[in-house]
Amino acid sequence: MTTWPSPPQVGQAGIQGTDLKIRLKLTLEEIAKGVEKTLKIKKQVACKECNGSGSKSGKTETCQTCHGTGQVRQASKTMFGQFVNIAACPTCGGEGHVVKDRCPSCYGEGIKQGEVTVKVNVPAGVQEGNYLTLRGQGNAGPRGGASGDLIVIIEEIPHKVFKRNGDDVILELALGFPDLVLGTKIDVPTLDGEVKLTIPAGTQPNTMLRIAGKGVGHLKGGGSGDQYVRVNVHVPKDLAGKEKELLKELRKSSSITPLPGDPENEKSIFEKAKDLFT
Repeated sequence: MTTWPSPPQVGQAGIQGTDLKIRLKLTLEEIAKGVEKTLKIKKQVACKECNGSGSKSGKTETCQTCHGTGQVRQASKTMFGQFVNIAACPTCGGEGHVVKDRCPSCYGEGIKQGEVTVKVNVPAGVQEGNYLTLRGQGNAGPRGGASGDLIVIIEEIPHKVFKRNGDDVILELALGFPDLVLGTKIDVPTLDGEVKLTIPAGTQPNTMLRIAGKGVGHLKGGGSGDQYVRVNVHVPKDLAGKEKELLKELRKSSSITPLPGDPENEKSIFEKAKDLFT
């Protein structure tokens, strides 16, 4: 005779409540520093009328179907022999006892749909898909059972200005040709306010400038990532007549327009593209 494994045991204090999953959307600013969120959650809570017992009097009696074992056995004969299947008792749900004087408010279940307020402390550095487990904050268990867990899944809201790369952030910045040639100082945004950034004279397009410590806080502590500013040249589409004349004069200068024979000018389009991405 073969016996299948027994089902999970249910304690005398009721059935374990189920876990509850929710999604929490966060901005990059909140992720960078960490944040505490107060959430209103709809879930199953213990019935106040019967204190979660499911009974008006709080009394229980032994289940007559399983005689208190919480299990029922069903034997079946096959060509391979007799098999015994052990399952949770359908009458008491595996508890071994049933309530007396069922509570009219929760119909003997000991739980009702309700709403609670929960505080969630989110550490800095979390990413899309990370989750936090709050023990015992899930659905209440029927008839006095322990509550399940609340699982908070992180969702990151795409940022309008910054692109995240791990714990670093990247800012795309377009500057006028004179600023790249002559150099300048400008205010640039970061995740915690503006900072002054120096653009060295002769800065080339696609140059990455680093601002240390202005990225996302490390998940395990110990500082933050960096912010990188990718500098490119702004090419205007509409120019006044005087501006066009000035550019035409500048174009005649060999320091502005590379002359034939200049190594940079002799490079093919393919080679220039290769240099850009290496």
